[in-house]
Amino acid sequence: MAERGVGAGESGRFLGRCAADRAERSPMMFKTMILAAVALAWAHPAFADMTAHYVIDGDQSIMTMEIAANGDVRARFGSDASYFLTRAGQSYYVKAGPDGPLVMRQEDIAAVMLEQLAAEPNLPSPDPHAKDVRLVARGAVSIRGRKGVAYMVNDKHARGPDDPPFLVVSDDPALTPLAVAVRTQFSASLGPIRILYGDAGGWDDMVALFARGAPLLFLGMELGRIDPAHLPASRFVLPASPLSREAVRRDFTARR
Repeated sequence: MAERGVGAGESGRFLGRCAADRAERSPMMFKTMILAAVALAWAHPAFADMTAHYVIDGDQSIMTMEIAANGDVRARFGSDASYFLTRAGQSYYVKAGPDGPLVMRQEDIAAVMLEQLAAEPNLPSPDPHAKDVRLVARGAVSIRGRKGVAYMVNDKHARGPDDPPFLVVSDDPALTPLAVAVRTQFSASLGPIRILYGDAGGWDDMVALFARGAPLLFLGMELGRIDPAHLPASRFVLPASPLSREAVRRDFTARR
């Protein structure tokens, strides 16, 4: 089995730093980038209900996606009570408010995120080596009993071939919904990432690799249990009407 907790070693220096810096500087924005775009992916599903669990540090759940056969999806990060919801092809973020649940459209969240990033006075300087970062295949591995191909960061600062993989991708057809979800996630999140860190070939490589299959390991997370149990329709009902974009902007500004 490949080593766990990847992305923080020398070979994953640039891509791992991007994810870690983003999470440390703004946990809410990091969760939004990871989960909001995940929810957008399920426009044309052809699978039964499933719940996928990504884990870190052994078996600690970090990301859970409930996917209905009709394409609706409910995604949660860690133990948060808040969640992302895709219903009839439209994606929302749901969180607790002072007078009940607050619902925000994902497109409004993305627009406000880009506004705030563009106005951030202390953005980190783009890594001058970012464009040199690439992901290259390093052979077959097994992650929690699932087989996939390992990929390593291979720029001029990469170390030896024995470094743990940065990414592992499986072409198992049963995992196709996950591949679609994560590919859409990264495509949608590249805008904020480019503002923060400039162009990085490794991010584009990840999007392309997710067209081949689902990630068994990425950003330090491993695909754990997949539950095929039926999901009740009530899991995918909007609990309130969506806020306006201006209300979303006020909410984000208040939490900065």
